This record gives sequence, structure tokens and C-alpha cells, in this order.
Amino acid sequence: MRHLVLTIAFLAGACGDGVSTETTRDPTGQNVAAAAAEGKPAAITAAADCSNKPDFVPVYDDARVTTCVSSADGQPRHVSGSIVYWVREAPAKVLGWSREQANASGLGQRLSTPTSYSAGEQSKRSLMIVVEPMNGGTRATVNWGSGV
Repeated sequence: MRHLVLTIAFLAGACGDGVSTETTRDPTGQNVAAAAAEGKPAAITAAADCSNKPDFVPVYDDARVTTCVSSADGQPRHVSGSIVYWVREAPAKVLGWSREQANASGLGQRLSTPTSYSAGEQSKRSLMIVVEPMNGGTRATVNWGSGV
């Protein structure tokens, strides 16, 4: 993904004042190109795209995402977001799996309860997962923050 961001930034800079008739069907690429045209840093824009969530942010297989928001959060070179999804699994199973994914990505545990898990790495990456039973499955809320 970083290569995509760098390539788009390079191409945007190389184009100068010319108008390109080329388009892309890649939503991340479109968002980055639009942001570059407005003078926003491409790295922040790409990282804040929900379709491009950080790899340490776990979303259970076969989950139905109901909410996804992310944006630059006021700290220099930092983005954060929230993803809410529903999955047909028990809350304890979803939370246990999420905890395993966070630990595998190198995040250190900060807080663990029967319905939530929080982990992080200094001010670089943070993650919190909250689960609750809903409609015979689990609604999970994942909040994350990441430096870019």
C-alpha cells in the first residue's frame, strides 16, 4: 500500500499543471488523488481510508461492517478510527480471537475485561475492542489509532 501512496504522490508531482484524463477505480487511490489536489498529505489520506485499515486492526471473518469512520485526529502524522461490525459468533470467541490478533501484531496488553480488550505500543499504535451480544451473535466495536 505504501508503494501505491508513493506512486500516486510521485505521479501527482510529476504532472505539474497538466490535466490528466486517466482515472482509477481504486477507492483509496481516488481518495489520495482528491486529497493531494486539496493539498492534504497523501500518507495521512491513505491511512485514514477505512478500506485501508491498519493491519493490526482485527475484523472477524464473515463480519458485517455497519460503521467505519477514520480520519486524521489532530496529532501530527496520526490517524484514528472506529469500526463496528456484527458477526454470528459468541462474544467471548470474538474477543478471544481479537486479543490473539492484537498480541500477534506486537501490541502490549493494557486492559482486559470479559467484554473488552485494550492494547497498544507507546504512542505509535493503539487498539480497543468492545463486544456485546446482539441478535444471536456479537456486535464488536474496534477503536484504533496509528502514526503514519
